[in-house]
Amino acid sequence: MMHSTVVSRWFAMAKDDAVEIDHDDINHEATTNMWSFSPTDEETPQIHAAEIVEFISQVIAARSSALIGEDMLFYCWHDAQCRQLRYSLVSRSHGRLPFRCALRETQDLALIVDRVVNGDWRNENYLQDAPEQGDEQEPAPFILPVFVVAVP
Repeated sequence: MMHSTVVSRWFAMAKDDAVEIDHDDINHEATTNMWSFSPTDEETPQIHAAEIVEFISQVIAARSSALIGEDMLFYCWHDAQCRQLRYSLVSRSHGRLPFRCALRETQDLALIVDRVVNGDWRNENYLQDAPEQGDEQEPAPFILPVFVVAVP
């Protein structure tokens, strides 16, 4: 059960949203079905990772009920630049997700949620410059972790 009024409000807004199905255009489908969430500074202390896992799980359940007979992928990720938790749906017939970067798909929703809630929203030092390390090292290649599950 969601206890925070913020997360309850997010669920009330998102639970019954219509899903666009477009087998010909993955980008149209993805952008039309995308939701993004981020708390205000005042709301952040109310947000906890376990509650966000429950929120996303309830959205998945609602989408699964609404999409009986359709083959879709629900996916969720942390948009670090926008500081948002995002999710969307695309048809499985596309055979891929609509990202143009390397992905690490996971079925561990808590991994994504912990990254956004504790690593970003509740982290006062998020995106602060790291102390200089002396010798410059090659930055690691960017790989986006994405939670993916088939619905219904």
